Amino acid sequence: MPRFYDMFQERIKEKHDVWRNRYHESPKGIGSLIKPEIRKWWIPVSIKTYERKPSDFNVLAIDSSYQMERLTNGGLFYVVRALGLNGKNEYRELEADFDYAEGPAHEVTSIVQRKMEYLEIKLAAEAISNGFEGVVLIDGSLYGRISHLIIESPLSNDRDFFIRYYQEVTKLFKLARGNNVLVIGISKESGSRFFRDFLIKQIVTLPEVRGDVPEEEAKRLISTALDRKGEAFGHVKQLKLKYSNIGLLEDVLKELTTPRPDYQLIETSITEPGYTIPLLLGPSSRWLRRIRQIEMNPEGYLESHFPVLSNNEDFVTYAKAVLNRLKELPAIVSFHILPDRRDSPLRIDVPAFCIGLSTKFQDVGWPEPTDEDISRVLSIVATGYGGLDYHNIWLWKVDREVKFHRREFDDMYLSKFKELVGVSLNARDYRRVRFV
Repeated sequence: MPRFYDMFQERIKEKHDVWRNRYHESPKGIGSLIKPEIRKWWIPVSIKTYERKPSDFNVLAIDSSYQMERLTNGGLFYVVRALGLNGKNEYRELEADFDYAEGPAHEVTSIVQRKMEYLEIKLAAEAISNGFEGVVLIDGSLYGRISHLIIESPLSNDRDFFIRYYQEVTKLFKLARGNNVLVIGISKESGSRFFRDFLIKQIVTLPEVRGDVPEEEAKRLISTALDRKGEAFGHVKQLKLKYSNIGLLEDVLKELTTPRPDYQLIETSITEPGYTIPLLLGPSSRWLRRIRQIEMNPEGYLESHFPVLSNNEDFVTYAKAVLNRLKELPAIVSFHILPDRRDSPLRIDVPAFCIGLSTKFQDVGWPEPTDEDISRVLSIVATGYGGLDYHNIWLWKVDREVKFHRREFDDMYLSKFKELVGVSLNARDYRRVRFV
């Protein structure tokens, strides 16, 4: 028996019921209200009714990958690459660098992962600039790609990264809008909770949920909970003193502060294929506060959040021009689709302008339902669905082609870097903790 496995068996005996219940549990207290609310906003349909021939669509599928290594001198060597496939056409982007990074390991890993997104966005923009017309598929959430806080990068020689990142984001959306290109983000088993938040807003005004608390006060409470947990739970204590019955509001707060993904709620509540009502998504309260700061005092914002670069007048001029365009970011329309009851829901994101809406990102608060026509989006998702093993045939192919194996990185990229800088590294020369 492997070492420690006997101890693991003991933990199974102790916790098997706890683990099973925790995995399948519905939101405590409000589960009986959320499940029927999910069904109210669920559109049952056979996805096959939207399916067409793959050749009916001109698709550019984009994905990316990376590898990185922290070396004994404290420096970081990384390679990030993105690939776009459009039939026999191929688009490529690569970034490789050696730098020094501030902060803990997870922050360094995060910035390199943002570079993956950056290259995907840049590749899509360049393809459209060069005449691509059709559908751009990106593996992952579009919403997540426009929701990053705009701060100085921890990489010492790439501190303006997030300014360049958002420059490419605004460029992509401008080009897509101007050339009638449909941009779709597809992700499987996304950790998003926007649909759950929307459902809670729908039930929080019910008397059995809010008790004697007025509707507006209950709504303010859940808004606070998404941004400032401690303050929200402190407010619950005050409500208990003020009202004899606060209903299930404390359970609502506990649910809002539990990172339970939307797809789990859907899997436990829905028994037939279909999709959720499309929702318009806007920024988090924290992101919106940063944008308000930028609008009121862009120089002050840059001084606070880009302390090294803000002394450079050229950077400040450039950054202000990019930040000024953030108000043009479109709202994101997002929904979950379940192509097959045996599968997990897919999250689908599209810019609002792709379905005929002019709503801007910063103009949306809580998720808002929209009844705009999404049949074209559904057709592409249905046509690309390849069953339980391939959530999208186009993205599956590009994922396979762009995948970056560790041996390839070590034998070809890292070895060439060693040769270039004139050092001899063997296995003992790497730091003991790798980032990937």
